[in-house]
Amino acid sequence: MKIVFAGTTPFSAFHLDLLIKSKNEVAAVFTQPDRKSGRGKNLKPSPVKTFSEKERLQVIQPKSLRNNPEVIEDLRTISPDLILVVAYGLILPAEIINLPKFGCINIHASLLPRWRGAAPIERSILEGDNKGGITYMKMDEGLDTGPIMKLLPCSIDEDEDSESLEKKYQNLSQVELTSFLKDLVEGRVKEVKQNTELATYAEKIEKQETEIFWEQEPVEHIERKIRALFPKYGAFTFFGDKRIKILNSTKASISHPLSPGELSEKGGALYVGCQNNQSLRLQSLQIEGKKAVNAEDFIKGNAEKIFRIKKFSSSLEN
Repeated sequence: MKIVFAGTTPFSAFHLDLLIKSKNEVAAVFTQPDRKSGRGKNLKPSPVKTFSEKERLQVIQPKSLRNNPEVIEDLRTISPDLILVVAYGLILPAEIINLPKFGCINIHASLLPRWRGAAPIERSILEGDNKGGITYMKMDEGLDTGPIMKLLPCSIDEDEDSESLEKKYQNLSQVELTSFLKDLVEGRVKEVKQNTELATYAEKIEKQETEIFWEQEPVEHIERKIRALFPKYGAFTFFGDKRIKILNSTKASISHPLSPGELSEKGGALYVGCQNNQSLRLQSLQIEGKKAVNAEDFIKGNAEKIFRIKKFSSSLEN
């Protein structure tokens, strides 16, 4: 098949690599425009663009696909059999969706109709789901509303974070994507309409959601938040006047109860209090402007400050 690929993220780039290794032709790659990044606010290409340039693929970077006759003309000239979309981030209008022979197929990181939308991996962990997977879906004009072509389920473990779950999902496609595309060409793929009554929505992660509020949030929610937001966002709190990300933690039982946000260190282990006399053991942390460290190194580097400040706080307290 002649395929146009559309994607932006590392998850997308992984799937593009699978596509290149298959017997299909990648005729062009669509990815989002370069974005300003880092302290210098220099333009940075997407992971998909970086990968595509190494593979010498044609890269197209429109700001929008709506009312864009130039892009439509490019696609008509290419005349792809299929457009494969993986975490692209731009909406495809009907004139693009209906252009290829086999339409547009989206690889979505949830078992649809659960977690339609922008942040399915993070939301599934935040909600405490124990089952997840990916969906190969025929695209229509709705938000992840098209018919299901293939479901690839897997478990979500109790200690799963967004990074480990994404790798699981990549492994599913590594096994299944090439055979799925072969089945599609040979007419063996069936389309199943989604049950809209079961739909849930994975809203984009907003900045204010990434802060930990020790007084207001149950320990289970905080622990899931830390896992869900690692590594892309990082759940954060305040240590004095410094913002600090909590990268890894586990629920813990200790002999003396701690108030919400209160810190305690014992034998190289660092604990923080939560609601209802419950605690988390913190395993990896990162103060703004510094490298991530394990709890033992954090204690060594901040012993005086831990003794003096004694707790983490939130923006509501600062």
